[in-house]
Amino acid sequence: PDLDDSSWATVGVPGHWGEHPDFRDQSGPILFRRSFSTPRPPDTSRAWLKLDGVLASSDVWLDGSYVGDTVGYFVPHQFEVTSALRGREDHSLTVEVSCRDQGSGTKNSVTGSLQAGPLAPPGNPGGIWRPVSITETGTVAILWSRLLCSRVRADRAELKIRLVLDALEPCDVRLDTSIVGPDGEAAAGGVETHTLAGGENRIEWTVPIDSPSLWWPAALGEQPLYEVSVAVRLSDGSADPAVSDRRHWRTGLRRIEVNNMQWKVNGEKLFVKGASLGPQSGFLAHLDQQVVNDDLTAAREAGLDLVRVHGHVARPELYAAADRQGLLLWQDLPLVGGYATSTRKVARSIARSAVDLLGHHPSVAVWCAHEEPNGPPLPEPELRESDPPTARRLSRHLLPSWNRSILDPLLRRELKGADSSRPVITRSGSLPLLTDLSASDAHLWLGWHSGVHDDLPHLLRQWPRLAAFLGGFGSQSAVIEDWDEDAPSWATAQQGAFARYLPRQAYGDGASWAAATQSYQADLLRFHIETIRRLKFRPSGGFCLMALADAEPAGGFGILDFDRVRKPAYDAVVDACRPVIVVADAPEPIATPGQHLALDVHAVSDLRDALGRVTVKAVARCDEWSMEKEWEGELSANSVVRVGTLEFTVPDVTGQLVIDLSLVTTD
Repeated sequence: PDLDDSSWATVGVPGHWGEHPDFRDQSGPILFRRSFSTPRPPDTSRAWLKLDGVLASSDVWLDGSYVGDTVGYFVPHQFEVTSALRGREDHSLTVEVSCRDQGSGTKNSVTGSLQAGPLAPPGNPGGIWRPVSITETGTVAILWSRLLCSRVRADRAELKIRLVLDALEPCDVRLDTSIVGPDGEAAAGGVETHTLAGGENRIEWTVPIDSPSLWWPAALGEQPLYEVSVAVRLSDGSADPAVSDRRHWRTGLRRIEVNNMQWKVNGEKLFVKGASLGPQSGFLAHLDQQVVNDDLTAAREAGLDLVRVHGHVARPELYAAADRQGLLLWQDLPLVGGYATSTRKVARSIARSAVDLLGHHPSVAVWCAHEEPNGPPLPEPELRESDPPTARRLSRHLLPSWNRSILDPLLRRELKGADSSRPVITRSGSLPLLTDLSASDAHLWLGWHSGVHDDLPHLLRQWPRLAAFLGGFGSQSAVIEDWDEDAPSWATAQQGAFARYLPRQAYGDGASWAAATQSYQADLLRFHIETIRRLKFRPSGGFCLMALADAEPAGGFGILDFDRVRKPAYDAVVDACRPVIVVADAPEPIATPGQHLALDVHAVSDLRDALGRVTVKAVARCDEWSMEKEWEGELSANSVVRVGTLEFTVPDVTGQLVIDLSLVTTD
């Protein structure tokens, strides 16, 4: 404590050391020190040092004495410091923080897409990114808490509450539970008494709620929320004993089921349309609340039902906003790619902590333990002769490995044990092989890592299980207009894919190249979405495109750029995700005069009510030639209907063949 630190640089907390010019290129460890004064706590209370989030791990000292360590960048930690604070009023807090850079191989630090994967922002995110505080409780403190909606029926719901209490000595406590409904009236509650041993005590109980108001995604209904609070009171024989500690949650009542990637919410089937969202900033500490709200609003206005919190745990504001806006969240643990065996204990702890932190949010629909544990089946095209052949890349998804065979099943069991109310996806991006029947989303990357996007219908006919849930598709696009280099240079650019599909040298200037990348991205996403929607429920349960927003200003996978300006791909997604669409088979890229074309036409409806009789019209035109065809029929609720086949002979003209499709109700 007597060390002179007056010459040290000043870094903001909450914050990240990468924001300071002296530490921009550092990965730590970096030592933080802070002197502060606080009154001595009274004899009837206990004092706690709380660190709400340290990225990525740290060791903590108070007044020169070691307090403990933190692991898990999003996990709140609290340490009892009663004795230290009673001994003096002036103190010195020291936190040594480490956030090592992650390579492309096995990793030790569990930071997920903050440092790895296609949506990782550039730079090192290390720092104390959440508040640090001193709090007081009575002699019984809540160390951990968890709230889950464990059961939902139309006439009754149940909330399951779990507390881990630390008692200074054996005592009796009273637990007062209060639940206030969305109308502001008391909905349920109760009082329980327990005898505690000195030290740690685990208590679980269930609170029923009659005639619940159910929470729905925005496409299906409203989002009523309940206020739940628990007060821990020391039983002293009085009618109103003092509160020793308390917790509060805002939650919703709903039931989520996912079987073979087919989704149901409160028993009603939902074809899920989603987008992945990486870290919304490389420096999460200073992420604007408005950016969080606007991103979710943009997803909802695009016609999406789901946002995948890709490879990370986000700021608390994201989950509260999703609860209010009625968006489902696919919540990843922060594991992206391969991890070393030494991460086993840490990963298990992080899984339990994620449930404690996020389990009460109705928007959190599913847990996913691991993103691409063996990398993508078909990685980004490379230009090196030393690259392994495709067979060797695919073998990583066939053969046992530490990540796939041991770590992922372990995390699945950990998540299911902590939260039996939600589905758990063991891993994302696994091919549905005969030796691995667990449900997963398929990452195909047609038109970006392999093949062309027009290959998708043929591939899904040959391998229908790939259509169960389409999770890895999209392409990067550039927003740079004055670029004279031959290849992308931003940190997240996948240069091999650009060189294969959109080589910079094929365009006259940077502006035309950037426009071409954006047009290509729009066409690819539209085609993939329309193709998978035609397979709705037979066998597809939905899709999740890559991605909602760019990770850096120069470009990326986002349909929104870094400044949240909507790219052409955003409008393409809006069109492809409308509640009712008409889709035709895509013709070959080149059609010759005299060629016979037969294109199947489908109508897709996500509406909860039938449209009744409708008229579908298809018009094919090229230059001055045109032909049209109409069909009439029923379009039931939540359905896909093959309307008919558009057949014609290609005319002897030159130009672009365009097919216009429309649907109108005739009732």
